Amino acid sequence: MKFAENSGSSILFIIVACCILFLFSCGKKGDPTLKSYEKPLSVKDVKALHREDEIIISWSYPSSDRDNIKGFYIYKAEIDGQTAGSKGYVYKKITFLKSDASQFRDKKFELKKLYLYRINAYSLRNVISDDSPDVKVVPYELPLPPAGLSYRVTNDSLEIIWSGSDSSLKYNIYSSYEKGKYSESPKNRVPLKEELLKDRIDTLKIVYYTVRAFRDAETKEEGYPSEELEVNPALFTPSSPVDIRFIPSPQKVYLMWNENPETWVKGYRIYRKRLSESDFMLIGEAVTPTFTDKEPLIEKTFYHITAFGPKKESAPSKSVVVNPLQER
Repeated sequence: MKFAENSGSSILFIIVACCILFLFSCGKKGDPTLKSYEKPLSVKDVKALHREDEIIISWSYPSSDRDNIKGFYIYKAEIDGQTAGSKGYVYKKITFLKSDASQFRDKKFELKKLYLYRINAYSLRNVISDDSPDVKVVPYELPLPPAGLSYRVTNDSLEIIWSGSDSSLKYNIYSSYEKGKYSESPKNRVPLKEELLKDRIDTLKIVYYTVRAFRDAETKEEGYPSEELEVNPALFTPSSPVDIRFIPSPQKVYLMWNENPETWVKGYRIYRKRLSESDFMLIGEAVTPTFTDKEPLIEKTFYHITAFGPKKESAPSKSVVVNPLQER
């Protein structure tokens, strides 16, 4: 009996010891790695844009390295005059942004004054990166908004047109499906030199456009937006079909015509009027430029054809006259 009691006590002791060891081993953190003490990657691709009442500082940082930093400190120096070669200026820390940030908007500035910005990344263990390159900004009065914004629908594109105030300016154009709300990324990859943008045609939704003048100088500056332009596909009107041909037979009439040049045409409508009738009547639609009237050709018959777009219908084509075949 004593042996059994001693065995039970030993087993219980071993179980308790293992549990304690397990708890301590689970709560124990691993030794810090050398990598956690390394200097973070410095911020290199820093850009500045003076836009409306803001100086926008933006940068990129590898997503794989963002998990290893707390965030970014933004530093700013104000320079009397417009030269920064003396190195006698003092940077001040103006804000801290979390690691997912890629942009800072500074509203505290004066026109024609020189500002310098730099960015540092801070690691999880408060190790600071090397300084980013300095970004120099001298904000001036912004260019006037473009005027006379309009559009024209061509066979395969939508052309947005406007008038600028200065031949030295370039332009950025923005579009949206929601009136008055635009992203910060323009449709054009690089600022446009011409006062024209060719865009794809959207036949399903109303699209809104606005244009900003862009000064491509040492300090990049983008002006206030133009008036908003609404492009409603319901107003697109195709040209009339042309060159209608026919092949008659006693029981059918085969019709053919040239395909419309507009790529956004949805189809065609065929109208017929017999000599004994007073008006043209719709007898069918076609997606391709062919149609067969399957009713017998019993008297002199007139046909004309229209093209239709997202909503609107073209003016009718020139009418063709088909006479019944004469028996021989």
